[in-house]
Amino acid sequence: MVNQATVSAGTAGRSRPLAATSALTDAATRAARALDRHAAGYGLSDAKLQLLEVLRCADGCQACLYTIGEELCVSRPNVTKLVDGLEREGLVERQPHPTDRRMVRARLTSEGERIAAAALPGRAEVAAQLWSGLPDEELDRLLLALAEVGHERPHLG
Repeated sequence: MVNQATVSAGTAGRSRPLAATSALTDAATRAARALDRHAAGYGLSDAKLQLLEVLRCADGCQACLYTIGEELCVSRPNVTKLVDGLEREGLVERQPHPTDRRMVRARLTSEGERIAAAALPGRAEVAAQLWSGLPDEELDRLLLALAEVGHERPHLG
């Protein structure tokens, strides 16, 4: 349950939207740090572990770099950098697209599958611990609110 006194104290002198933005940023930073600490135990960043998860869930454990970028909400140069690192570590390999020479796919190697299988359950546990203070109903409301905030709005200026 959210402590209303804490929320009210946190908004003193600030607008509710600024307070919400600050709280969201703080929570995201704490979550990112916890997930990075977990991934570091496997010699990875959380971003690389997320990429392994995308490939592990993809058909044939492979996906086009464009698709990976869309799934992770990162730019093309960031996907390239992540795949470069994972390829150097022997966890993914690049393959040409079978029908489109302009596209490249990344495929999970057997070592990448082994690391993903070992690391991803713990990633889910870290995420569960991060949100364990919220009852399911509040977490559902938060997810709905964040989905609403994530929708683009027309510029009102």
